[in-house]
Amino acid sequence: MRTVRELRWAGAIAYLAALVVGLLAALLVHLLFKGQGRFGWEGFNAIGVLEGLTFVAAFTLSLWIAKRAVRVPCTTLLTAGLAAPPSAGRAARPLPLIDKVESFEGRLAVLVAEGVPQGVLGLGDHIVPWEEAPVVPADTALSELAGYFWKSPVVLVADDDQVVGVITRERFFRLMGFARMAM
Repeated sequence: MRTVRELRWAGAIAYLAALVVGLLAALLVHLLFKGQGRFGWEGFNAIGVLEGLTFVAAFTLSLWIAKRAVRVPCTTLLTAGLAAPPSAGRAARPLPLIDKVESFEGRLAVLVAEGVPQGVLGLGDHIVPWEEAPVVPADTALSELAGYFWKSPVVLVADDDQVVGVITRERFFRLMGFARMAM
């Protein structure tokens, strides 16, 4: 599970690598035609257009390859890491903590003993032990949680033994922009 900071760095590095590849490809075309291309402030000709199209094609292809290689969301890649998905801790909603099974009223709660989580009520027909529940650290990037939602309708967010909250499948899809898919 990657953190938001790691996704930002991956997006920035991938974007800069694609930019360098695009510029090098355009430079190669420029040198191939002995610097005759003009595309910009000083003039305009067909070789210059070819240089520009070479840059766009190489940059786009490099971005596509980089996206597949580093697996970052498009917005993170296209903004060079400036826009990243929120962390799981920011997206999580509070979850009730109970210390007795008899006091359980509701759909989902965490059973605690002396402040330490022991299990989760409401995930199945019985108490799911904390070690078997889908739990992620609070600094995990929200986009990294997709695999958890194939197996469970919720993901619990915790820092060490402190429960931060819960993210439901519907909330995940809404935050990631897949509101229609959640239906």
